Amino acid sequence: MKKIFYCFLISFPFLGMSQIREKGDIEFAPIIGYSASYHLHSVVLSAPPISGVQFGLYGDYFLNDRWSIRSGLLYQHMGTEKIYFAFFNSDYSETTNYITLPMTMNLHFGSTRKWYLNYGVSIGTLIGAKADYYDGSGYVDIKDIVYTFQVGINGGIGYKFEISPKFSIAIENANMWGLTKTTKEKKGNNFYMSFNVGGIFKL
Repeated sequence: MKKIFYCFLISFPFLGMSQIREKGDIEFAPIIGYSASYHLHSVVLSAPPISGVQFGLYGDYFLNDRWSIRSGLLYQHMGTEKIYFAFFNSDYSETTNYITLPMTMNLHFGSTRKWYLNYGVSIGTLIGAKADYYDGSGYVDIKDIVYTFQVGINGGIGYKFEISPKFSIAIENANMWGLTKTTKEKKGNNFYMSFNVGGIFKL
């Protein structure tokens, strides 16, 4: 117990180190996290989410000490469960997988710029889609009725724990609201949230 306490005392001063960046600085951040996805109408009707794993890579290019442009590539697992609610009943569950390109502005705030808040848009391309019609066949491929591209509005917030001047660990919440329909049958819009952890490397 004493060793843990002493280690904390030694490392505590480093928790206050500055994360302030300058114009032209670049950061890369591989991330992994837990995701939950609904169709927007299924949120209202309290349907269970489709859960999964998100992983990918972010990159930030700093315009000044507060603002950066963030983009990257993400693997995202989305969909919706079957709904049992009056005339809103849906006859199947679906899962859709995307490779997503986010394009956001990232605001770094706080006295040491360790907090960040981002917003913008994303474009996703479909890489797989399955549905369960509950007829005993299990999940079947439905790529022929799913729209190939998805456009969404993105927003998220996170915090960086600095380990060294060039490396930090981040925890964040990220969200996406789909503006385009997912399939020609269900005609729903994805609502997607994830809780991620990642390493941030300053070049």
